[in-house]
Amino acid sequence: MRLVDSLRELVDPDDPTCRDPEFIRSYALPFFRWIGARYFRAELEGEDNLPRTGPFIAVANHNGGPMLPDVWVMAAFWWASLGAERPAYAMVHDAALAIPGLRTFLVKIGGLRGSRQNAEKVLRAGAPVLVYPGGELDCLKSFWRRHTIDFHGRTGFVELAMQTGAPILPVVNVGGHEVYVTLWSSERLARWTGMARLTRVKTLPVNVGLPWGIWVSGFVPYLPLPAKFVYRVGEPIYLAHDPRRARDPHAVREAYARVTRVMQDMLDDLARRRRMPVLGLAA
Repeated sequence: MRLVDSLRELVDPDDPTCRDPEFIRSYALPFFRWIGARYFRAELEGEDNLPRTGPFIAVANHNGGPMLPDVWVMAAFWWASLGAERPAYAMVHDAALAIPGLRTFLVKIGGLRGSRQNAEKVLRAGAPVLVYPGGELDCLKSFWRRHTIDFHGRTGFVELAMQTGAPILPVVNVGGHEVYVTLWSSERLARWTGMARLTRVKTLPVNVGLPWGIWVSGFVPYLPLPAKFVYRVGEPIYLAHDPRRARDPHAVREAYARVTRVMQDMLDDLARRRRMPVLGLAA
């Protein structure tokens, strides 16, 4: 009942002080740690690259909507490494924050409405922030592109790093896109059906998995396949702290290409070692 009561609390998705370390320790961390270790057999490489102090921008590829199991497992690693007490936040899509109980849960574990203002607020307070630049387009991409880093030219994280001086921490994972199979994902269909306008989710996927067999949209709850998750944290990437460069399109594009190239190399290495989907046996 305490958990249910906690999820009924009113929270402000733009207020970092709504993060609740006790809620994380009591509920989120034990469950996420268990499901990561037992169900997804998750592994983390490069933990030593996690900065122990100061702000940073963790930039990651995104998978498995709408249940987002890759996010929960990564959060467990994050809290285990940095501690639940250390303020740390993640930018969250409005579609998730529109669901009352889920909104409270996300905000209590450190979720904030995805906006430049909120990210700057966190970094200037000296805390790290996790961003998924590819958003729903990355999360809902087809199975055949699962090992591709594609942020669709969204450079906000680069501009943020240049404006604040916070380093970029590249994080990649394999396995998240194997909790079901996305046969096809269409931005055009999302526009034609009005889904993009109503939900701000810009693509409409066709998925195969449990328990429905086949379904359309990124909003249907599902039972994730027990895919093996492997995460890698790369070395921090330091860009020059120069707000003027953040307004230079050429400088921003160069930095964006540098970060995505590093992440693609990291992801390629993990993918080469993965012999089979879901089982994830190493080559």
